[in-house]
Amino acid sequence: MKNDKIRFLVLLIPFLYIAYGVYLAIDFSSESELINAITNGLILGGISLFITAKAIVRKNIDIIWLAVFILYLFVLHHLVTYISVGDIVNSTYTGAFHIQHEMVNLIPFTTIENTLHQTFVTMPTIIQLVGNVLLLAPLTFFLLYFQILKKIGPVLLTAVLVSTGIELIQFLQTTIITGFAGLTLPENRSTDIDDIILNTLSGLIGVLAALCIPSVRKRMK
Repeated sequence: MKNDKIRFLVLLIPFLYIAYGVYLAIDFSSESELINAITNGLILGGISLFITAKAIVRKNIDIIWLAVFILYLFVLHHLVTYISVGDIVNSTYTGAFHIQHEMVNLIPFTTIENTLHQTFVTMPTIIQLVGNVLLLAPLTFFLLYFQILKKIGPVLLTAVLVSTGIELIQFLQTTIITGFAGLTLPENRSTDIDDIILNTLSGLIGVLAALCIPSVRKRMK
């Protein structure tokens, strides 16, 4: 591209995210949501800046794909690692921290096996299982597409580390909320080694997808 700096226009996404979150928080007079919007917006803004600076952009269409990548990271964060700092700040501290063992599984394939052996597999269960298998595929695909990482090994290692990081964050969240009164987390927020296994498989799917598309494979050379 003649003007490579045009890629930084995608940083409008985190800016608009924060602005909209602040607007809603003020409209509903919610201090908690204001803190949440700013905190998560700054986290996502930092990640967006890093990705944008590292990405190799060759064509104008790449700007659109970069924006899609950034939007995917926003959705990923909201699904699995959204941090409700404002809710914690404005809740009552009790100090009764404890590990919620029922929300932790460290035995590989236990959750997967239990799911497959259910007499009636519900749609939410299917969605969760398929979602975990696809969760990190866009991440590894775009890391290769934009040559942020150029070799398959480091990309797959990144998928493992990101998945492990997600589970550790969820473990901290489910533990921290026990020390505050009235705090709850979204459904299915737990720590499960099977999620790491499925997410790693998801990362592999993203790599295979990149290798199967000639134009992407050409960019990787």
